[in-house]
Amino acid sequence: MSDINGPQYVRRESYADPGGPVVEGAPVLAQPVVAAPQVQGVVVQEPVAPVTQVRTVAPAAAVQQTAYSRRFAPDAVICALVGLALLIVGLLAMVRGGFDGSMEEPVVEVLGFTHTTTLGIIEAFLGLCLLICGVTSSRSGALFFGSVLGIAAFVGAVQAESFDESLALESSHAWLMVFAAVIVVISALLMPRFTTRSTSVHAV
Repeated sequence: MSDINGPQYVRRESYADPGGPVVEGAPVLAQPVVAAPQVQGVVVQEPVAPVTQVRTVAPAAAVQQTAYSRRFAPDAVICALVGLALLIVGLLAMVRGGFDGSMEEPVVEVLGFTHTTTLGIIEAFLGLCLLICGVTSSRSGALFFGSVLGIAAFVGAVQAESFDESLALESSHAWLMVFAAVIVVISALLMPRFTTRSTSVHAV
């Protein structure tokens, strides 16, 4: 499922390592001044060779560039945590209710709320889907399955007596799932994701 671009903060960093050093070449070469013997009180100097400086520059070193990025998605963390909690509750209800007879009997209690095996299957399925969306950082998946959870839980909250026999769903339990679904959807819509892209340049 394709992702939806939500709010994002992108930071770019660059690191540069200077290349090879500049090497000074041969030393300065100069001829000393040679004085000629004095003739009739006048000193005659030999001509002095010009000073020569040789400056050798090392060849440019090879450069290697490395780019990498770091990404943090707080909305995906929230989605994964909600999905994990829902998955665990659903699995506990399935294990306690069992599959030997009717999935509407017996009615078991998990974390203070009544469940049937059918309700446990529904919770485990939606929890697994939300967990996968959180791990893969899928905004669209979090929005879709969060909306499905919220709508189903809202219907169950206002019509709890209709699901009393099949799901043993309590109104307080349904409202709690509505609240969890709203958190998932709002975080997927509004919470920004932080991306840091770094580039490192160094000589090899």
